[in-house]
Amino acid sequence: MQEKDFLMEDEKKIFERFSLGIDGAVVNKYHGILQELKMLFDPINPDKDTITTRQWNQRERIDNEFWLLQKLSHIMEKANFHELAKPTIHKALAEHSTREGVMVSVNPDKYDVLRFWALGKETPKQIFPWYKRIFYRLSGRPVPVPLEYYKRIVAAVRLRKDSKLILKMFKEVPINALEQLLPDGKIKMTKFDQGILTLTISIGMIGVMVKFVTMLAHFHVQWSLIMTGAAVLVAARSWTVYKNKRNLYLADLNRMLYYKNLANNRGLLTLLVDRAEDESFKEALLAYTFLLTRRPPSSLQQASDSESLPAEIGGIPTEQLEYLVENWISEKAGVRIEFDSEEAVNVLKGFGLLSEVDDKLFVLPLETASRHLPQQPESIILRDDEIDDIEGYDREKYRETETKLKDEEKKARRFGWF
Repeated sequence: MQEKDFLMEDEKKIFERFSLGIDGAVVNKYHGILQELKMLFDPINPDKDTITTRQWNQRERIDNEFWLLQKLSHIMEKANFHELAKPTIHKALAEHSTREGVMVSVNPDKYDVLRFWALGKETPKQIFPWYKRIFYRLSGRPVPVPLEYYKRIVAAVRLRKDSKLILKMFKEVPINALEQLLPDGKIKMTKFDQGILTLTISIGMIGVMVKFVTMLAHFHVQWSLIMTGAAVLVAARSWTVYKNKRNLYLADLNRMLYYKNLANNRGLLTLLVDRAEDESFKEALLAYTFLLTRRPPSSLQQASDSESLPAEIGGIPTEQLEYLVENWISEKAGVRIEFDSEEAVNVLKGFGLLSEVDDKLFVLPLETASRHLPQQPESIILRDDEIDDIEGYDREKYRETETKLKDEEKKARRFGWF
């Protein structure tokens, strides 16, 4: 509305109302999708705390999980997430060194479901203190390469022999730190640290053996004790360094889980559908506006209002529309994006605002388009349709007992980070 020469004066008066109409229509469209996702997720929700109204067998849970992931993939696409390929995931989870100096890995074979979706990448600029800049300049050492981050990551995981599906979303995740988003992993020494520890232990053992042999031979050599003591000190130092590195990594893992976790399980479904609604709305509004502004210059000079405009406006191919939107966003926001107009075209077609003739897109004038949008919100699906009608805790099932706590401890020892 603030862009010069985009809209005529009478169009500016109704553009906000038109935008709200598009937004409301998109929200109504996605409301039913959200209810369906919730019903599919209900039997496999690890956080379910309502009274169970029916028993689900394993096959039914697997079916629900399959259809949930299918529909979730579709929502992810609408929300502009892309799924990471299996080779990319396996490479990220393979044994590798971290910034803290430890080796970490996750075994993908322990999971029946292991899927990740990512939204955007960024590499923030590193600002070093003046003394570090001087150090790198004088020492000739290369400046550390800044980490590349996924702006948002969604994980869907289920361990083998587990019946519940875990859904989580995180922000600002380093692309080589996907293992931190999983409940099961291993931390080891680097080969260099292992070599130092092995060498020092070997030297210590040799010193003890030499001392033992010389004692049997009644020939005392004090240097063997010195060598053994030194080796023990170096070995203890190496082990302490490893423990410190391990603790640094676990602290980073805790920060990831505490500060960068955005949503879990059922709450994540609502967040993703909301993001899909936002993305669909923005794409539809951008596509419609840029087709609306493709008017002959003569029509803008001759027309005092939109009533004298042609019945359909636009007349440009899809590729040109995407090019115009990408350039405008780059100019205004300073970022390069890939604008895929397929979703926007489908939304506008569904509302009767857009037509396609000879591979060219046309839209109705703003006043006419406003009349085509629903003026009243559509009826909302009642929450009574959900599987659980009675809210509240099933106390006998969810009360914490000593047996349950011991079972949780056993599970934590069997899985988890160690």
